[in-house]
Amino acid sequence: MSALVIKAWKAESKPIDDKNNYVSITGRESGLIAWVLSLMGVDPTTTIWVGMDRVEFSSSSLAGTQSRLIPLQSICSTYYGYHKPWKAAVGIVTFFLFFGSAIASAIMRDGSGSGGAPFLLGAGAVGFVFALIYYFLNRTLTLGFVEVSGHVSGIKFKRSVIENIDINEAQAKSVCTIVQRLIEAKERRALQAPKV
Repeated sequence: MSALVIKAWKAESKPIDDKNNYVSITGRESGLIAWVLSLMGVDPTTTIWVGMDRVEFSSSSLAGTQSRLIPLQSICSTYYGYHKPWKAAVGIVTFFLFFGSAIASAIMRDGSGSGGAPFLLGAGAVGFVFALIYYFLNRTLTLGFVEVSGHVSGIKFKRSVIENIDINEAQAKSVCTIVQRLIEAKERRALQAPKV
């Protein structure tokens, strides 16, 4: 599953719309083309709605739409996670340092110029900048639900530069907490309902 860019994120402990949804999260495919398509109203998106009675996953694309409705009592757990790509960022810096040291050693063997130290430092600085950009744009947040049947429904999100939306672990945890409270409230209502 590829990570979606967060387009909209609303999660409250009280309903956020007239359909009694407590959570509404929308993501779109990443990239400039997907953003241009979203401006034209032809955006392939994935949306999660959490209401008092169900969780709904809806995906739309140029080929059509698909929705999955899950009754709230069928969800046994929620999960979230946050992935930080620090290994890849370190790999980027290492690659640039290796490339810079190869050029620096070639310059030093040739004997021309003032030495290869400026190339090594320059390559390290460029690598560090690319690694920072890669790290901050590729952190991913996973949010999902596990059904009683064992089916896992989840979505990975990453930061949106164009919409300027970044979500952290605390916000993902609050969504899981809201869903758990809705599940518990639904169970209490079911236990208190008169038996016919």
